[in-house]
Order: sequence, then structure tokens, then C-alpha cells
Amino acid sequence: MPVVPENPVINPRIYNFCVRAFRSTRKLLKLNIKLHQDDGVDDDTVQQGDIFLFNHFARFETFIPQYLIHEACGAHCRSVASPEFFEGDERFSQFLFSIGVVPNNMPNLFPFLARELLHGRKLVIFPEGGMVKDKRVVDHKGEYSIFSRTANERRKHHRGPAVIALALDAFKTALLHDYAAGKYERIERWAEQLDFDDVEKLMVRAVKPTIIVPSHITFYPIRVSDNILHQAARLFNRSINKRFAEELIVEGNLLFKETDMDIRFSRPIVAGNYWRWWEKRLLPNAVHRFESLNNLFELKPGKHNLSGRIHAFGMKAKSNRVRDDYMRSMYEAVTINLSHIASLIIMRLCEQQQTRIECQRLHKMLYHGIKLLQQTEHRLHRSLCNPEEYDAIINKGSIRLDQFLNSAKNLQLIHVEDGHYVLDRKLVEEFEIDEVRTENLINVYANEVRPLSRVTRIIDKAMNGVDKLSAQAIADYRFNDQVLGYQWDRGQYQRERYEEINAQQTQTADANWFFLKSRQKPAPAVLLIHGFLSSPAEMRSLGERLHAAGCHVIGIRLKGHGTSPWDLRERNWHDWAESVVRGYDIAKAFSQSVHIVGFSTGGLLALNHAANNQHPRIKSVTSVCAPVHFNNKNMVFVPLVHHANKLVSWVNSEGIMPFTPNQPENPQINYQHIPVRALYQVQRFIDHLREGELTINANVYLYQGDNDPVVDPASIETLDKLIVAKQKAVITLDSDIHGVIYKNVDNAQQKICASILESV
Repeated sequence: MPVVPENPVINPRIYNFCVRAFRSTRKLLKLNIKLHQDDGVDDDTVQQGDIFLFNHFARFETFIPQYLIHEACGAHCRSVASPEFFEGDERFSQFLFSIGVVPNNMPNLFPFLARELLHGRKLVIFPEGGMVKDKRVVDHKGEYSIFSRTANERRKHHRGPAVIALALDAFKTALLHDYAAGKYERIERWAEQLDFDDVEKLMVRAVKPTIIVPSHITFYPIRVSDNILHQAARLFNRSINKRFAEELIVEGNLLFKETDMDIRFSRPIVAGNYWRWWEKRLLPNAVHRFESLNNLFELKPGKHNLSGRIHAFGMKAKSNRVRDDYMRSMYEAVTINLSHIASLIIMRLCEQQQTRIECQRLHKMLYHGIKLLQQTEHRLHRSLCNPEEYDAIINKGSIRLDQFLNSAKNLQLIHVEDGHYVLDRKLVEEFEIDEVRTENLINVYANEVRPLSRVTRIIDKAMNGVDKLSAQAIADYRFNDQVLGYQWDRGQYQRERYEEINAQQTQTADANWFFLKSRQKPAPAVLLIHGFLSSPAEMRSLGERLHAAGCHVIGIRLKGHGTSPWDLRERNWHDWAESVVRGYDIAKAFSQSVHIVGFSTGGLLALNHAANNQHPRIKSVTSVCAPVHFNNKNMVFVPLVHHANKLVSWVNSEGIMPFTPNQPENPQINYQHIPVRALYQVQRFIDHLREGELTINANVYLYQGDNDPVVDPASIETLDKLIVAKQKAVITLDSDIHGVIYKNVDNAQQKICASILESV
């Protein structure tokens, strides 16, 4: 037992130094810490909260929450840690005391912490009482319990935070009663005993409710590959024990390899809400029998202390209820990620005694589960809110899924055989507490979300309904992905560094994808591809005309468009082509006859897609005012400016000229600034198309305005020579503007509709 000061004091100088050090270290580590707030949790939660509870999975996280709380509200925190941190080096134990850490076996711990809370400190507690390495917190009866290393058995979670909160609330109730009754001598006595300068400061604290904030720390991904920390330890001590080796492997990877640490605050729990009205009337009489906070927390049954009165009020039962509520709230605040969903599916298959599943079927279950969770769950990891990170699962997998599967294969939990995932017996074997993280990571992930009954029901629904999921249902999901993708992309470019350019944009029209479904069966499907700097709004009126004619119509949003010029600056022509692929994959689920219409750069993308997809479903391709040659001769300097920007990017990441002003014909749709890099991508795309013939197994219609101010009319002649098609038509429009579809110049929309309907 370390020597504990009678009244350990936080040293502000050392505490603030540690906060600054943590801030610097955080930048060096590969740990991406993100704070979240659930519904019902506002910006004042950290400021108003008293006791912050966290789950415990890694040793280093013991020291992180208090610094994050300090950054959020400036308050110093007390935290409770295992006594082993205080053993050995006396200097280190004194350092811990100076930054607010106390051992959980400290004499008179509860009254000491209650006093600190009254003085405005925050309190950080890990109610599990130790690291839960297997994340198994629900037993076979559905009750919360955890494995205790010291007792070598499962036990209930600690209810210390509940006892502190309830007893402290009882004390505050008594103070308020005395103040209302004019019994100021009692308040003065307590103020003097608790080291308050005056009574008013104590009463300010008494008025404030005692609030518990359950919180959950979720790490993603968890890796079990060897790392430099473990290698160094083995080099200097080849006989390191199993427990230490396991911690170095898992926790070293959390710190030194890209890992997200999501900390989510749940809805606060107000201790005063657990007292019934008549109990609050009796609480002052109970509290008045005690002369110190030490007496207040003596919970042994007795006639003349709080235990007799508090137990009469059902203190034990009440604290159990509070404990159960905050543990439930804490575990439900897990940030759900792809590995959770995949692991739960795999463990469910094991429970059903299935040992093989088609790879594509498992991917389909996983994608179905993600889409169902999106409808009801807001506690999703950001990678499940960004379709670019997960939607490829349905076809070919994704980087995050590959990382999970590779870890599972390396641990010999699953392997691939003849297009099937084979679930190995190791998945259902039992492992010691210090082995499970490095031997069965899938079970660890699954255990973390088992307390979430709503999530487990949704995963079961996804598994049971996967065979009923039609191609059109999947296509609807994929369209929804594109809608979500727009919201995600737009959100990524709302930060302060983008504000100057964003504030100058004038587009107000809806820039998201649109899907107008026909009621006719069967019906042709039409893909509409907008132009450079624009959005699907440019093609909406044409889409409505085609829809009225009985077509399914999908308006594609090319990546980087309709959000921010900064977004477009980060994209390349391959991203735009991929947007077209996604639109086509959706359309072909609804029709055997697909038609593609593209305007300006969208026209080139339409031709490119048809040339690369010689599919009989593509019946016609319409390219309108597609640029090969430009009227603006300054375009020749674009590569020069682009490469100059790249040359100086090591000094200024934005380059010497990242944007050039634009004066669009339709300011409500188009960007007011052109990223130079995006212009360069347009030129590269044109060069790519001109490398050889464009063979298209469909009818091709080429439209061009005769006095287009943007595109040199000679472009249509160049395209005509490049294209080899089933049938080809060149149509000249009488126009002196570029945006012929949006303004329906020379009845362009009617002509396009007629050619499409002829090709059906």
C-alpha cells in the first residue's frame, strides 16, 4: 500500500504542464481522438457533469479522459486508478497525486471525492474496476457482469459512483433545507469543515444537481500484429510474461498505428431524480445526525449513523438501480463500426453451427446490416456514414473489410476456400483473459456490441432477410449511398480553412442525386450526367420531361460537384467516371434498356462509359456540347499553372494559384471558382479519350451549339471521327450560349427525348 497524503492536492502547474504535453504527444501518436455527444447531450454536458464514467480496455486510456475534459471546460479532474500504479517508485506515485489520481483503496476515499466534487472538481471513474480485455459484459441471462482478475470469477460492476452521487445529493438536499429554514449555523459549520471561504460558495454548489455522465471509449481498428514496442521489450527481456506481452501487442498497435479512439458521452444521469418526494422530505433529518462526510459514507447498518436512515430509504437498492442505469447507458454508447457488424454475423453463424458461407453472401449480409443500421442508429463510426468507405463491400470488398478479414485469417479464425469463408473451430474455443485479444479478436468485437439488443436484432434481421433482398432493393440502397455521400462530402468542406471560397459561392439549387421512378413496367432508364462545375440540378428539367414520357431517370452527381470548389480540387477524372459507373449499376437493376445523356464534360463521361462497357443494355448515348477544343485559348496554360502549384506545394499546400474566378451562365447551379487542378484533370481526360477509337455498341447522338462561347464547335467533328458506333447522328443547335439543356435552347430537350424514345 503506497503512502497516501492525508489530503492530496492537485498541483496546477504540473497538471497544466501535463495537459500541454498530452496535446503535443497526441499529435505525434497515430491515435485519432474524437468526442461525440448523443441525443439529449448538449455542449454544457461536460461543464455541468460531475462524475464521468468510462469503460476500460487499454491501460493508457486511464490517463486520457481527464485531459480531454480539461480541454473542453478547463476543470481539473480527480481520477481513481488501480493501486498498482502507485507501487514501486515513490516519485511516480507523488506525481500521480499531483495530477489528481488517487488509488481505489485510499482510506476514506468516498468522502474525499465528495468533498472534491463540492469544490468543483470533476471525477473520472472506471466502474468496471479493471481492463475488460474480452469486452464480455453480458452473461447468458443477459445480465451485466465482468470477469474479476483478483476474484477469478465474474462479478457485478462497482456501484461506488452511484453511492457517491446519491449520498452527495442527500447532503445537498439537507443544506438547501437548512438554508430555507434559516438554520445558517449548520451551513456555516459545514462550510468551515469543508474549507469554503464563505457560505455562499457552498450554497452555489448545493443548488447544482449531482450529475453522472456515462461515456464509452471505442477503439477501431484493433490490431494484433507485432509492433516495435513489443519487439523492443522482447529484445531486453525475453522472459516477459503473457499478460505484459499481450498488452504490448494490442495497446502498442492502438497507439502507434492509425487508430480511431471515439469517446461518446451518453445522456446525463441526475442523482436527485432517484429520490422520491417523501424521501427528500426525510433526507435532511437523516443527514443532520452526522458531523462529517466520513460519517455520511459509513454504510454499515447502525442506529445513529446515516446507514440506518439511508438503508431505510433503500440506499443499497437505489444505488444498484443507478449503477444498472449508468452501466446500460455506458455500454449502449459504443461507436459501432464495420468490424463489430462482421464479427457479430460470424459469431451468429457459429451459434447456428454453420461452418461455411459464400464470400459474396457474407458481404451481402454485411452491407444489408449497414444499411438497416443507418435507418435507426446514430452511433455509427464515421466510416459507416461515408459510402466511399463501405459501399464497395457489395461488389469487391473494401479497405476496412480487407483489414478485418486479413486479421481474422492471420489469427486462423477463418480462411477462404472455393469462394467460401470457412469458419474455423478456434472461433468458439475458450481463451484465458490474457490471451483472448490476441487469439480471438472476432469474439472481442462481437462482445462489445452484444449489450445493444437493438443492434443484435437488426443484424439478425439482415442475416435472415438477405436471400429476399432483390437486385432493385440493393440498387435502392446504393442510390441512398449516393445521397448520403453528398451530405458527407459537403460536411467535409465546411471547416474554417474553406470558408473564404465557400462564402463566395452562389449555387442554391439542390445539388444532390435524384431518382425519378417510372410507374410503367417495363420502362427504359436514363442516366443524366451534368457538366464541369455544375450539379444534377442542371439536368433536372430534362429529367422531369423524360420521366413524364415513362422513363426511370437518375441524375448523377459527379464527385467534387455541388459541395465546395475545395472538394472539386481534390478529385480527378477517374472519380467522375466512377460516379457514372455507380449510376449505371443502379439503373441496370430497373431496366433492360439504359440510355446515357451527358452535357459538356458529362458528355465525354457518357461516351467513355459506353465505350468501356459494351453491354447490350446500353441502347443510346447522347453527348451535348462536349469539349475537345476550347474557345478560351488560355486553357493551354493550365498544365503550366498546375505544375507550378505542385512545385511550390511543399512551401504552400495551396499553391500559387489554386483557383481562378468563374462567371457562370447559371450562378444558382455553378461554382464561382474553378480549381486549376480540376481544369488540368479535364484536359487529362480529353487526352485519354483521344488516345484511340471509341467503339460504342449503341446509337450515338452528338449535339453542339453553333455559337457556343465555351466549346469550340470543331469539337463535334473531332468526336465524330473518334467514335465507331452502331448508329451515329450529328445535330447542330442554334445557340449562342453553352447551357443548351438547362435553358432548353432550340428545343434541345424535346430532341433528346425523341432520340431516346426512338432507341428504346
